[in-house]
Amino acid sequence: MHLLSLILLIAPLAAAAEKFEALHHLGGNSPEIDNLGTADSIPAGCTVTKAIYISRHGSRYPDPGAWKEWQALYTKLNSASFTARGALSFLPTWSPVLQHPSQDLAQLSLTGYTELATLGALLRFRYPDFYTPNTPFSVFANAVQRTTDSARLFARGYGGPNATSLGTVHVVNASHPGALADSLAPSDLCENYSDDSATATAAWDARYLPPITARLQRLIRGDLNLTDAETALMPYLCGFETQITGHRSPWCKVFTDHEITQYEYRQDLRYWYGTGPGSGLAGTMMLPVLAQVSEILENGQGRNLTVAFTHDGQINQLASVAGVFDGHRNLTTDRIMQDRTYRASRIVPMRGTVAWEKMSCTGKDKGEFVRVLLNDAVYPVTGCRGGPGGSCPLEEYKRIVERKVVKAGEFNERCGNEGNSTEPKDGEGFLLKPGGKAWVSTVAP
Repeated sequence: MHLLSLILLIAPLAAAAEKFEALHHLGGNSPEIDNLGTADSIPAGCTVTKAIYISRHGSRYPDPGAWKEWQALYTKLNSASFTARGALSFLPTWSPVLQHPSQDLAQLSLTGYTELATLGALLRFRYPDFYTPNTPFSVFANAVQRTTDSARLFARGYGGPNATSLGTVHVVNASHPGALADSLAPSDLCENYSDDSATATAAWDARYLPPITARLQRLIRGDLNLTDAETALMPYLCGFETQITGHRSPWCKVFTDHEITQYEYRQDLRYWYGTGPGSGLAGTMMLPVLAQVSEILENGQGRNLTVAFTHDGQINQLASVAGVFDGHRNLTTDRIMQDRTYRASRIVPMRGTVAWEKMSCTGKDKGEFVRVLLNDAVYPVTGCRGGPGGSCPLEEYKRIVERKVVKAGEFNERCGNEGNSTEPKDGEGFLLKPGGKAWVSTVAP
């Protein structure tokens, strides 16, 4: 199976609802997936006049920490004398798939390249009136190699052959002292910030992993004894090996469908309590960006399309404050909450997006409205879904955002930061005015 086949494999199909696809249920380790594809269905009588997409970087190679886990598993397998059958029959000959780890770790993979260029072309198709060919345009990226590269590849898909001369990538250094609450990763300058879901995930791990490990151990003969930590690594390997090689990984058939849903719920707990609605301070970190999004939506002038690239934690933080999960119950750790709306696989897969569309509508629903999309699926704003297609009146959404910002309080104060640095004033944030800021540089696509 080559790269094109992989794209077809993970693309949404009409039969997807009938056949379980493990790659769609791996949380932050899933390749890019289009969940419902409802973004192209604009309500009758409405026109999208502005759109803002904040995206996770494209599919990547494992980071150094994960790579060490792959190597440790390989070393253990090579040191053991064993045979395996069934879904583990490949285990005696398995080896890590990276060919150039010194160059590849944490960088975009070939599948990531494809995802990003495709997104650029997709948004040209979706909003054909937003861009005049052969005119300047800009994109934003957090100042990390894989996010900057994501913006560059997106720009080439969006602008075509002349993107390298017409496009500008604004690279935002979130660690620069001047970037306080004015970047694509505000938590970098928050002293009190902590991404900690260990209590919740440990409780779930203790419940769901031992039976899976015991089942897999029965497929092995010899002196190889699996640990729960090694079992937990297997779905990760499924997602990463598949998108790295362009071939479906044998690890994808190790877990049963039910076991994959248990792993998916573990991902939900990790994001909900780590950087999401159940995390407290961590979940508020992207409110300054949401405030800028609200300003762009309200402003009648300026660019029609805003696109920026950051990381899974920030995407989760932004989705968590967008209003679509307000009032959602905390996730349980003793059982899967079957009726939950919050699912990490639909929020933070590779190249996952949080998007806002401003719609101008006529007829009985005359006015301006906002709808929020997570990976192209429309998620109604809690308590504000009376507009066309479950959208929220623009002015009402603005007030929702303002209340969230006021409730959270001043950034320095809630972060326990010292110093007199201040948050950007209205209209002065990096998404609105990137020029003249010491923490924003530019590169060509």
